[in-house]
Amino acid sequence: MSLIGQHLAAQPGWLVGKRGGETVGLLPFMRKEGALGPIFNSLAYYGSNGGVIQEKPDEEAKAGLIGFFYNMAEEENSASATIITNPLERDSAFYHAHARHDVLDERIGQITHFPASASGEELLNSFQDPRPRNIRRAMREGVIVERRQDRDALDFLYATHVANMEAIGGLPKRREFFDLLPRIMNASDWAIFLAVLRGQPVAALLVFYFNRTVEYFTPVVVETYRHTQALSLAIYKAMQESVAEGFSNWNWGGTWLNQRGVYDFKKRWGTTDYSYYYYTRIFNSAVKRQNKETLLAMYPGFYVLPFSALEHP
Repeated sequence: MSLIGQHLAAQPGWLVGKRGGETVGLLPFMRKEGALGPIFNSLAYYGSNGGVIQEKPDEEAKAGLIGFFYNMAEEENSASATIITNPLERDSAFYHAHARHDVLDERIGQITHFPASASGEELLNSFQDPRPRNIRRAMREGVIVERRQDRDALDFLYATHVANMEAIGGLPKRREFFDLLPRIMNASDWAIFLAVLRGQPVAALLVFYFNRTVEYFTPVVVETYRHTQALSLAIYKAMQESVAEGFSNWNWGGTWLNQRGVYDFKKRWGTTDYSYYYYTRIFNSAVKRQNKETLLAMYPGFYVLPFSALEHP
């Protein structure tokens, strides 16, 4: 929360539900000021999953936190407020009933659940073709993968990320985000897996670690070395280490329903699908009269509403 809050110049916060002095639920949120009014997200930054967190199920407390979130946003003259649910909770029906949303957006979450104690070969065999062949090709090419956190690895990750995103017309993350990693995150909470061929970095992957889940966050590959399948080997090595360290889940993040190529790439790593949703209430109808570029500039890193809901997309 502090990393994203500082990077986006936003205010992070928590709603705390209590009963008889006992905490019965939490709802994380972030608030971003802007020309049309503040935007509230649970959570912000490239579709981060939010929603109510509970140790024990308590539907009354859960509904109360959801309602309080939207009421708070409305009272603070918000332009819009969005809750992005956690795919592992599988509780979309509850949000459908209680969010009273104006617009809805859907993503497919894809997660690889690691075997309890898989050797390298067992893990490899759990993937679908052509992933095992891709990984073995990278090994034959002589690609070596190193776990790193140094400035050179960060520099390569960022430069290649920008090149990859510009090549597809995407929106790259800003340099500041990568610079903040070693300053704000604990060393045990993140890593870069750098793929090197004949002494030259050719691919890399940034991952985050929390609880028993690994977050696949920023994959990059130098275009002229894509054929070596170095990125596939970097992913595989990161997975191997994760299994050895006791992690259970590899979260590939969300995929748009129309991103069939991206979906298929992830699916062949032995993933399970989990749908999750963006529940948005609009309090200032002026947001619908903006275009995509204007909203991205006003509220960088925040979800305002589905672009399909814009009157002039």
